[in-house]
Amino acid sequence: MSRLLLLSLLLLTVACGGTDSFKYDAQGAPYEIVLVADHDVWDGPAGDSLRATFHRRYPMINREETTFDILRVLPSGFNRLVTRHHNVLIADIDPAYTSPALTIARDVYAQPQMVLSASAPDMTSLAQLVADNADDILLALETAEKDRDVANATTHTPPAVSELIRSKFGFEMSTGPGYEVRSESEDFLWLSYEMPVSSQGIVIYSYPFSGVRDFERDNLIARRNEFMARIPGENPGSHMATVNDYVSLLYKRIDGRQWAEMHGFWDVRGDFMGGPYTNYSTFDAARQRVISIDFYVYSPDPRLSQRNYIRQLEHFIYTTRISGETPTWEELGRDI
Repeated sequence: MSRLLLLSLLLLTVACGGTDSFKYDAQGAPYEIVLVADHDVWDGPAGDSLRATFHRRYPMINREETTFDILRVLPSGFNRLVTRHHNVLIADIDPAYTSPALTIARDVYAQPQMVLSASAPDMTSLAQLVADNADDILLALETAEKDRDVANATTHTPPAVSELIRSKFGFEMSTGPGYEVRSESEDFLWLSYEMPVSSQGIVIYSYPFSGVRDFERDNLIARRNEFMARIPGENPGSHMATVNDYVSLLYKRIDGRQWAEMHGFWDVRGDFMGGPYTNYSTFDAARQRVISIDFYVYSPDPRLSQRNYIRQLEHFIYTTRISGETPTWEELGRDI
């Protein structure tokens, strides 16, 4: 199946029986998928392809976690409660199928929900179908997770937080509930959501644009360290900093705006704390400044998913609305 056809199927919506438009609220943990498959599928080559797809190691976090968690049920166990899960993949082998096919539908049994169906006439072709479309399957599910987080953040961000970001930096961004102001100044804002044994943080800062070199790796790290030094650790004189040895940088467009996206790890100089972060930086042409939005996670308890925390934070960038066009890197004077 072509990538174009697969992604076009994302637009398909299947009604939940008759003319009744009522749908149950979807359930399930983030980045969790219900796999409906019998023992032969799970124990055979198709199961190997499915595990290779969903159990890829998630990058740039402090411990080993898979990209998705699989909850497998037999077809006979795909009952009313299970059908309400927000991510479902039905793997089916039947000689009556003339060729393998992958379809995707939204809101079949509940909402918001993504239901994938992988069908094939035999085990070998089912395994190949999954392997050939692994990246697009993950993209479809990641998009669904992102859309859920964006909808929740847009709906439940406290007005006071939205107004603070707008008044201080002149742009829109939603964070969802629970985030409180920890520190602020003219060019800096630190918000965090504190839980008993973990923390999610959002740091926004800006500085004058001096040229396209502002978006090179070493300069982004230097600026990040400059502003993160304002976040204290528990010990006197300690503060947050970047672990320079492990930094991934790429340049991407999000909703038409160009961003430098930096992934890495932070620690606290003078203390024993650390975790993953993702930093997004962009050029605000109207104000001739660089805007950086930094998301970090502190979650030392191995029972809690760093993957879920950092992914949720990264999705907040899709709620950001900065006025004005963004030039290309070439227009700024250099191909980076």
